[in-house]
Amino acid sequence: PVTKLETTIEQCRGEAKWPKVIELADELKSGYPQVESLANFLMGEGKLESYLEEHPPIEDNFHKAKLGLTDAKRYLNSVIGESGKKAGIALDAHLLLAKLFYACGQYDESLQSFVLAELNTLSEKHLSPRSIRILAESYAIKGMCLEKKNAKAPSKFKQAEQETEMITCFERAADLGILYLQGQDSSNQNEVRRMGAVLETGLQRAPIVLIKTGKLQNAIDRYRVMLNAVETKATQTLRQTLARQLAEVLLRGVSGTIYTPPSNLNTKPASGGKRLWEPRKYAARQQFIPRNQHEETILLLLIAEALAVRDAVLSQSPEFREARMHSLGNATAVYDLLTLATVRWNQVGLLHDSLEKALKFAFGEGHVWKQYATCLMSMGRYRHAVSALKEQAKLKLQNSLNRKV
Repeated sequence: PVTKLETTIEQCRGEAKWPKVIELADELKSGYPQVESLANFLMGEGKLESYLEEHPPIEDNFHKAKLGLTDAKRYLNSVIGESGKKAGIALDAHLLLAKLFYACGQYDESLQSFVLAELNTLSEKHLSPRSIRILAESYAIKGMCLEKKNAKAPSKFKQAEQETEMITCFERAADLGILYLQGQDSSNQNEVRRMGAVLETGLQRAPIVLIKTGKLQNAIDRYRVMLNAVETKATQTLRQTLARQLAEVLLRGVSGTIYTPPSNLNTKPASGGKRLWEPRKYAARQQFIPRNQHEETILLLLIAEALAVRDAVLSQSPEFREARMHSLGNATAVYDLLTLATVRWNQVGLLHDSLEKALKFAFGEGHVWKQYATCLMSMGRYRHAVSALKEQAKLKLQNSLNRKV
């Protein structure tokens, strides 16, 4: 029956099994002519997403995408008229066409598709996980298109107008993106890896754009709102990145006189109801709220450290080398910031505890040994510091010999 087939297709869409979606859409089209519009939409969606998994939407791939996405474009264009509207798929078709145009570097056409989809006037309602993802990516893509065009704005007024719209898009993309990740099956550990370039960029872009436009406090508030979202397995990598970025902003861009501590992040909207397109947030009565710059920065770095240590790859096998180097790079960035913060606020003992944990998985990294030695010296533990420096010198020599070989 068509209903059973549609249920299977919807499940495959949610799990991003695009070759299977294309296969089932073909079956739907040949077996049930009355739902031809839906089948065409699914063919276009499947071909678009399959292609972008292999060829991410970056400038180097624009020319190739114009050729590689011809079929997807034809299928999606066939359902944006009356037949698509009757089937309830014209809106999603416009949004996916906008994504297709973006992948081809055609920013004006992408923005026009969002106008046709009436993206700005959509009202919040319950959506399937796949629809939430499409919407999150749509806001991210619109924001990125506006960012590209903003550099060529004809006037300061137009530039300011585009900046405001761009920031709104990235904020909505972040809210919907986190909501999507929160809804993912917590047992699926690979889901974050398959976020895709668009969603990954969209999730992190809002605070960065706010900083670039000189709205530092707004950027800090946006980081705080995102970090207050309830954590799931799928959001842990994002949380680590955001915690580290906010700590860096607080350390490098905020002086004590302009620092504003976080207030209650759980204020309800003016209407009093819960927004449907907003991620779930922590709201415990005894929730710890940092009172000053020192507390907030250290807390953020300890959160980032805990997540980095959890992700550390201990295996020394060659096949894990890339994953090991990636996790080590993340951890080292956190420890460097933790060094700056703890020394500034005379919390070297805290740094010592963290570096001792780091050596359990970074024992072959000279940089970590050097940080550890410096920490020991500042604590007056000179004998131990000398031992750590000897270990660092040994590793430096070993690495030098390995490079020559």
